[in-house]
Amino acid sequence: MKPPHGRWRTRLDVAFFRSPRAGLPSSPVPAGAFACVATILVLGCGRAPQGVADFVLADPNAWWFSGDFVQMVPPVHMPSPESEQEQVEVWLHSGDLGVVQGDDGVARLKFGGVTAADRIEWNGQGAARRIVDVRGTHIDHHGQCTHHVLRPQDENPGAALTGMQWPCDDATAQAWVDAQMRERLAALPPFSRMTPQRRTKALDGFVQRNDCDGCHRESRVDSTRVGALGPVERGTDASGFFAPQSVLRDEQPLEAYGAVDPNVDDPSITVRCADGPATKAEVRHGLWRWRCPDEQVPLARVDWEILRQANPERLAAICASRRYLIERLGARASAFPGALEPCG
Repeated sequence: MKPPHGRWRTRLDVAFFRSPRAGLPSSPVPAGAFACVATILVLGCGRAPQGVADFVLADPNAWWFSGDFVQMVPPVHMPSPESEQEQVEVWLHSGDLGVVQGDDGVARLKFGGVTAADRIEWNGQGAARRIVDVRGTHIDHHGQCTHHVLRPQDENPGAALTGMQWPCDDATAQAWVDAQMRERLAALPPFSRMTPQRRTKALDGFVQRNDCDGCHRESRVDSTRVGALGPVERGTDASGFFAPQSVLRDEQPLEAYGAVDPNVDDPSITVRCADGPATKAEVRHGLWRWRCPDEQVPLARVDWEILRQANPERLAAICASRRYLIERLGARASAFPGALEPCG
């Protein structure tokens, strides 16, 4: 893993640089792996808010999976849109990494420097597996935060991804991007093949899920009642991320969103309620979920010894994620005692 300087710093600065209106210098686009284009967008008589820019990745595989990013694999599975394979991944490049001790006594990660985190959703299996959605956040070496969203230009595996980036905590920029992406996606598959009514509903869902700031609030506590704090039950770290903090947790709330919960069939995962045992319920034909009474959020815990026997490859992936974070914390890793004990 390269440190955030040299070639890596150039890649991040180019891939996430803002529109010239934002006052940041642009950089030449490296040949080959990707191209990123920042523009001043015009819609009717209006102009894009400051910091809004187009974002294109010509070769997604070379961007995330060439060694600069590390996949964050938590002990408790994240929901998946498919039952055959886990199709949601989070990939991280961390710059400076610290710890914030909250008033609730929870130690939370705090990211700085050049940091990028991307939630990547896949569809399909084997050679036909392809990226269908990317949502992410970038923090530059000035501490400036931007969100981005990417969608494939066509339905071929390895297709270029196109989308936009915008400043964090900027409602005007968020609304602009939502409107622009809605218009663009309507002309791309699969939206272009839908009936008008279904297309409108699907685009409404896209915009709803694009509310990064509303979901990723910094240092948010775990939810104890289903849906009480939004669609995600897990708490966030001090930067508003879910996945890195989840990597360091042996037990965490189970999510209610997503089509499939892989924890239901994992023998290494045990589930309880705050005041008693959890039960399995069939929510749709052949699809099961853990449930607690009174809309309590189920709590899932990994049994490391069972995982070691049942799925050593998954154990290795979790440990690779933990080592990445612990190494960057240095002496501050004492805030997460025993994190590497299951890894030998």
